[in-house]
Amino acid sequence: MKIVTASTPEQQEYVRSTVRYFYNNLFPCFFSSSYINDLHNLEVLQVTHIEDFTLKEIMEITAALQTLQSILECLIDGAHILEYKQAFQNNQRILEKHFIHFPFRCEDFQKINPTDYNLFMSQPENKWLI
Repeated sequence: MKIVTASTPEQQEYVRSTVRYFYNNLFPCFFSSSYINDLHNLEVLQVTHIEDFTLKEIMEITAALQTLQSILECLIDGAHILEYKQAFQNNQRILEKHFIHFPFRCEDFQKINPTDYNLFMSQPENKWLI
């Protein structure tokens, strides 16, 4: 008999909020809003079976998302893409291993989208205005 530890609701919500951050804050830096809508319709980064993940699996997914988030933020700040290519591919494979669709190559994030990206027009993370 094998005992596994299930992921917690807090971990599941953290993964969901990280995916929202990709859509609301990172993807607009690289893609048009119509393309982002297409990505959403194609279920890119959609985690539909999150309750089924074990503690180990949710930690792998969380680490992969955090690493990809950091890489994309570095690319926004002007870092060179070759520095991050291997890490990008490794973390993409981790997501795909858990059936989280992330069909990008590192080169897809090479150029910042100047028409749709506006630092002051990004979507808020919550409903509260400060």
